[in-house]
Amino acid sequence: MMGLLTLVLCGDDDRMPNINQDLVGKKFGHLTVIAKSTERGKQNQYIWLCQCDCGRQILATTSLLNSGQIVSCGHVRLERSKKNLRFTEARHQKQLNNRPPRTSKTGYRNISMTLRSGRWRYRVSIQYDHKQHSALVDTLGEALAERERLRSEWWPGYKSNTDMV
Repeated sequence: MMGLLTLVLCGDDDRMPNINQDLVGKKFGHLTVIAKSTERGKQNQYIWLCQCDCGRQILATTSLLNSGQIVSCGHVRLERSKKNLRFTEARHQKQLNNRPPRTSKTGYRNISMTLRSGRWRYRVSIQYDHKQHSALVDTLGEALAERERLRSEWWPGYKSNTDMV
């Protein structure tokens, strides 16, 4: 029993967080800590002023820096997302084909059925440049004509389905 008590009292100090860390001059990914801010976080954590490799300065808490949850001002994530989401002509052409998605209930791309005011209507919807353009019509023929009109108006370089192979 005495050994256990001694172990608890003399516990391993490495397991306890060091709340008085001096991070000035240390590097965390792209961030270099410049100074301790006079501000405190929501849970009274220390906040550090950091300089990113790109030149921007940000504020970050000790826990975010030590855990690796923050490694830059955000430019790394932005560059990565731009690379993954860059617009390609091949990707644009895939959006223009008339092959319906597997989940299509109408059998046509960009056309769905919706219940409005107690009756079923066709909803034509196309997206371009992060904007959605749509219309509601009563018949499938009208929906197909409206889809062609919307595509011609909003998709640059669109060729009608008679021109597509």
